Amino acid sequence: MAIKSSRGAPMRVERVVFPFTNEKIGGSHVSAFTLGTTLQRDHGVDVVVACPKGSLIERVARERSFRIWPLDEKPVFRHGLVAEARLLPQRLAILAGQPQGTVIHNNDLSAQQSWGPAARLRGIASIYHNRAFNRPVLPNLLVMATAQRIVCISRAVEERLPDWLRRRSVRIDNPFDLPAAVDAAVLRQRFAAEFPVAREGPLIGFIGNFAERKRPRFFLEMARAVLAEMPHAVFVIFGRAVDETKQDLEAFAAQLGIAERVIFAGFRLPVEENIALLDLLAITAVEEPLGRTPLEALMLGVAYVATDDAGLSETGHRFGGGLLVPREAGPGAFAATVVQALGAVRPDYVEERQRARDSLSAASHTAQILKVYEALLG
Repeated sequence: MAIKSSRGAPMRVERVVFPFTNEKIGGSHVSAFTLGTTLQRDHGVDVVVACPKGSLIERVARERSFRIWPLDEKPVFRHGLVAEARLLPQRLAILAGQPQGTVIHNNDLSAQQSWGPAARLRGIASIYHNRAFNRPVLPNLLVMATAQRIVCISRAVEERLPDWLRRRSVRIDNPFDLPAAVDAAVLRQRFAAEFPVAREGPLIGFIGNFAERKRPRFFLEMARAVLAEMPHAVFVIFGRAVDETKQDLEAFAAQLGIAERVIFAGFRLPVEENIALLDLLAITAVEEPLGRTPLEALMLGVAYVATDDAGLSETGHRFGGGLLVPREAGPGAFAATVVQALGAVRPDYVEERQRARDSLSAASHTAQILKVYEALLG
């Protein structure tokens, strides 16, 4: 996309670099890669992913046909200051000689800490895509301050910034690049061939890492309460260890006496196929900056029940498509809402689905992000 520089000469968004310091794939990676695909395919931008060599991020980025800068460094959640000082000369060397029209687009605080200062020293435009409720402590605020622009994924995220940082923020919805149609029946059939118990009753799902704020134990307690009303219900958990392991949760399910009704399916991609095979998605998380899953459920036509809190509340009230449960509600109240949702005639939500698809499309998101790039480059 051609723009004009301050001197009046044409300038183009030539290259966008997405750096990552970790190795696992999450919502931020999915959103960044959706943006990158649209930038590359529709706008001719050279998209680069800088990530630890051999990581899952590198493999997925290669599948998207992005340029890769493989880094000879151990994947970490966040580098310490000593490590950052050691890596800074490498970052500066990597960023030397970048074409005019290059933007560094950091999708988490770790990447901004590691690449933001180097971008500043090289005079390269830098963006921090704020996707989390970062603690408002001075080190975090100083890292965010190295970005020239802060993109916030929701009102809940933006409102947690101090005023002096909020003045450089802009709120832009995450992109959702979902297929127009998914054959849920085929997916369900395949899943049931792998887990025969899935053929019984309604299939109720949990999708997320096993972090405390995702409340996987709450989900299992809720499952026990649902089974008291719907004994043929089956529960499936998609995810991987963070604060708890699969073994921890299997033991808890056994303790609750519901182990035979719970499927631990592990971490699987693409996420939309996990959602599409469900009868209902139960989103028990709290403190979600946004939460992709209720929007994905809406656009895939799957019922959902979510916690009325933070980003989930914002999404649920703005787009609809599901039921919300007060944050302070216990597993029994959440279960009652799940039973209610499964027993009711589900509305079509045609208008809500189309509105979400239009406003959250990859093309719309990319157009808004390009305006941010242009403002920095121009």
